[in-house]
Amino acid sequence: MRSALMVFALLGALVAPLVAPAGGRAAAAEENLTAREQVGKPVQAAEQFLKQKKYEEALAKLRQADAVPDKTSYERYVIEATRAVVTLDMGDYPATIKALEAVLATGILPSTEALKRIETLAQLSYQAKTYASVIAYGERYYREGGADPGLRLLMAQAYYLQNDFADAAKTSRGIVQQDARAGRATGEPVLRLLVNSEYKRKNDAGYRDALTLLVASYPKKEYWRDLLATVQQQPGFADRLALDLDRLMAATGTLETPDQYMEAAQLALQQGLPGEAKALLDRGYAAGVLGKGAAAARQQRLAAMANRQAADGLKTLPQLGREADAARDGLAWVTLGEAYASYGQYDNAIAAFQKGLQRGGLKHPDDARLHLGIACLDAGRKDKAEAALGAVAGRDGARELAQLWLLAGRLRE
Repeated sequence: MRSALMVFALLGALVAPLVAPAGGRAAAAEENLTAREQVGKPVQAAEQFLKQKKYEEALAKLRQADAVPDKTSYERYVIEATRAVVTLDMGDYPATIKALEAVLATGILPSTEALKRIETLAQLSYQAKTYASVIAYGERYYREGGADPGLRLLMAQAYYLQNDFADAAKTSRGIVQQDARAGRATGEPVLRLLVNSEYKRKNDAGYRDALTLLVASYPKKEYWRDLLATVQQQPGFADRLALDLDRLMAATGTLETPDQYMEAAQLALQQGLPGEAKALLDRGYAAGVLGKGAAAARQQRLAAMANRQAADGLKTLPQLGREADAARDGLAWVTLGEAYASYGQYDNAIAAFQKGLQRGGLKHPDDARLHLGIACLDAGRKDKAEAALGAVAGRDGARELAQLWLLAGRLRE
């Protein structure tokens, strides 16, 4: 929203020598283009008082001019235009709005200038906290041919401040769609307003979608944190995907607390992935999150366990490969792929996941596609990652995680 000084600048063009503006409407053309002396002199005196910040004296002079009978449209215009600037400088927004309405009622201003004044009226109404008027002036602005998209954000904010969250969301989404058609990025304030509006109206799907849009353009940690929380909170999210969520948190920098690192590492150990547990704990120590305070000894014990099991597990990979080759379904290959990925052997992991999917018989094939896509991202194989992640379906959270991995992968570029 523009400041009072910026609004003042918009109004400044209203106060000019006492000659009608070029390009005015027919009413102005039919009248004398100057004000009579009994009107013009007090208005000029009011302008001088305005320069000296003597507002009451300026208003008194305008009342004197206003008392002249049979004023022309142009005389009413110069009186009200000057009054608008005086009252704005005083901070009296309701009086400024009233004066500007009177300016428009004279019909003196050409349509392009009239549109600017309507926009100013919306901005002043926002400052005056008359939010219904903001919306009314905004609708009038666009109805009469206004094209500046900036006023829509003010309208969306006005809806929000009136607790009309549905219309706030609708207007904000309209801005996003207009920006997309114009090939320009949507501003962060618009997207934040959309997020907050969807949250307030308890539209869970809309809230997740809005957060996704926000993260895609402004991938800040706090936005990622909120977005990932929506995935776990959605109905039907499968417990078996908890480690996948931790992986995504680690990739987006939102795995931050000692408890988060410890819980993720313990979950990796429970799933038979000591290499991943070790990698997670190493990351926590490198970030300076682990190894401090009263829990440092417990953290060190877990790290020692993960190191031992990771070293032992690495030795078993050849045997796991032989077992997978002899297995009747693809589960052993998928298990081997997860083990390879946990040790950072992404090319081997990709090959194992692909064999597991080809052999079939999997209870959760979408999990395998998800893990294949993550391994492809880590290996730098963007096209293969997008194909694998794009094929993930289901209603248990796997598809949502895959879509967020796609987003995270694109933001790495």
